[in-house]
Amino acid sequence: MEFKELFEQGTIGNCKLKNKIIMAPIGNINMADPAGRPLNKMIEYFIERAKGGTGLIITGLIPVSYGIDPTISEENNTTYFPRIDGSSRTRLSGWRDLTAGVKPHGAKIFIQLSAGLGRVGSPEPVLKGKILKSASWNKNFYIPQIPHLPLSDHKIKKIVKMMGQSAANAKTAGFDGVQLHGHEGYLMDQLTSAPWNRRKFGRYKNKFRFGIDVVKEIKMRCGEDFPVMYRLDLTQGLKESYGEEIFRKRFRGKERTIEEGLEFCKALYEAGVDAFDVDKGCYDNWFWPHPPSYFDDAVYVREIAGRLKDFFRQENIDAKIIAVGKMGKPEVAENILKEKWADFVMLGRPLLADPYWPTKVKENRIKEIIHCIGDHEGCIESFKKGGHPCCSVNPYTGFEETKKMNNADIIKKVAVIGAGPAGCEAAITAFKRGHDVTLFEKTDHIGGQLFIAGKMAIKHDIRRYLDNLRHRIDLLKKEGLKVELNREIRSEDMKGEFEVLICCNGLRTVLPSIKGIETIKHIEAREFLNNDMNLPSDINDILVIGGGALGCEIAYSLAFEKNMQITLVGKNRELMPEMVSANRSQMLWMMMGKGSPSGKTEDALKEPVKVYTASKVVAFSEGTAHIKANKKRNDPYTPWKSLIPENVKNPFEKQLDPEDVEDIIIDSDLVIFAIGGQADDSLYYELLKRKAAKEIYAIGDASQPARVWEAINGANEIARNI
Repeated sequence: MEFKELFEQGTIGNCKLKNKIIMAPIGNINMADPAGRPLNKMIEYFIERAKGGTGLIITGLIPVSYGIDPTISEENNTTYFPRIDGSSRTRLSGWRDLTAGVKPHGAKIFIQLSAGLGRVGSPEPVLKGKILKSASWNKNFYIPQIPHLPLSDHKIKKIVKMMGQSAANAKTAGFDGVQLHGHEGYLMDQLTSAPWNRRKFGRYKNKFRFGIDVVKEIKMRCGEDFPVMYRLDLTQGLKESYGEEIFRKRFRGKERTIEEGLEFCKALYEAGVDAFDVDKGCYDNWFWPHPPSYFDDAVYVREIAGRLKDFFRQENIDAKIIAVGKMGKPEVAENILKEKWADFVMLGRPLLADPYWPTKVKENRIKEIIHCIGDHEGCIESFKKGGHPCCSVNPYTGFEETKKMNNADIIKKVAVIGAGPAGCEAAITAFKRGHDVTLFEKTDHIGGQLFIAGKMAIKHDIRRYLDNLRHRIDLLKKEGLKVELNREIRSEDMKGEFEVLICCNGLRTVLPSIKGIETIKHIEAREFLNNDMNLPSDINDILVIGGGALGCEIAYSLAFEKNMQITLVGKNRELMPEMVSANRSQMLWMMMGKGSPSGKTEDALKEPVKVYTASKVVAFSEGTAHIKANKKRNDPYTPWKSLIPENVKNPFEKQLDPEDVEDIIIDSDLVIFAIGGQADDSLYYELLKRKAAKEIYAIGDASQPARVWEAINGANEIARNI
């Protein structure tokens, strides 16, 4: 396939771009020092994307409202965000280094300015005596019992001035333009949309006013020829996501409709906006602006960017439209431009997974692209827990300044045991460094747990990633990497054969001992998936035990693909407590029968998956399961909520009494155990005992059951240093 559209030149205002590929803003949390000056970590991160061929780079959000919005500050006036507000030349020097590093590679760069977080900011400042603020009286997103008071018109006008000063600073620092952070339910969106702006008096009761004032202030400070891009959720999509009843109860029946969004864009254009990148949704349905792996490709591009493009044609508006939302497949991105739904495409996580996506597409090396798997573990969950943006499938993302792959000083004979994601990463990296590497795998395929997960239709991103991984392995085999499939390794096989042994042989599962288990059909979840989810003809009612990601994905897949009646029992208070917010909320949305991978309500489940949380199966009898369910258990669905990290205490959360339970009997034709596995470390310790090699390591699930991020990063760390 030719990709002519992607590599045509384009313009935003007076800014010329070498192609139609824009890097989306992804928060550069903890990539600056505590005063807000960009670190080399951030600078090298963006330079790598410029080297990869991206036409325009946009930074992550840079708040400006210090002293007004307390949620953007930490203790002692520090921050985990980069800063460019005020008059600090110390900070400006970091930004100048960044723009100077990016531009020689042919990329242009815009800065994303944010009014702040408001109701979606951390509630922790309340514990320090701070008063939280928003557009009106609003509840904190994470802990609804904590209120946010309305900002005064005076404070809002001050934020407008701060925006102008920050834009002027950015221009001085070498930025080519500004993008305004007006979407997703952050403070700028709160001030400009009905769910949160219910002001009755003053200048900003007009919901369009704040956005217009900011644009005019920037143009006044920086000149009419300094490009301004506006990031906007054309609609919050709340009614569609929650249904009429919850929409009216929780959001007072208010949201920005698409029609209002179109009129807002017209008003912003008249104020001076040169380009719009438009998405859908907000924090309260975070899966729309941060599409997880479950969604189909380009799930709302035609509905959102295409609709705005049509509207601008009708109104003879020449502002540019930028499409966002799951366009990591080059053929999808190319088609969007070909169909004239947008003038540019914006890629975020695909450029974290592979900074050289543009170059590989241009050179028709499509199979070499490392594809995003949509798990959000590195790019979002990492900084939620105190880290910085990184990537599950690219161990160099966010570590460009420290992780280098140099040729090995001493060539060693290396055995990698197990060809899951950790084993493949270890083998690829060690081989590229010059080592003599053999990769052993006991099955007839690579991929490990990812291969098994890919059996579910909703895991299409995983299957795409594995296609790439197989291609990379095949290329290296031609160069001398040795791969032995269908070879199970025992400890005695390795004695003295290799200098380095890396155990990546995965996990093992043990079924719980439950009274009467022998009386009912049952199977372990991974075995079930490995058998291609085949079901006997007499199965209709299925019980899934395990409320983590695996249990919920299997439960939904059985209902969605097989039209089964599903009941799920989980021991925790909430389903999927460890899952990233966007992925978790979408899975709940689909399980409750409100949505689907296509995004269309007509494709949703006719009946929700029945769920018992804070519950435990205590016995089986012929065709039934006996559970003890906590009487005060939460409704897992209506509405879903974002879970705060364990190290942040919610003073309003009441503990459940473990003795306050009821007995429930569930009919079941089949029980699927989707419970956590244990590290299969027996081979590792046996190899150590036998002193089978000078260096012996255990990585991934063979060390401790973990996510893809831990597995691949751990493997890369070992392979870069042997």
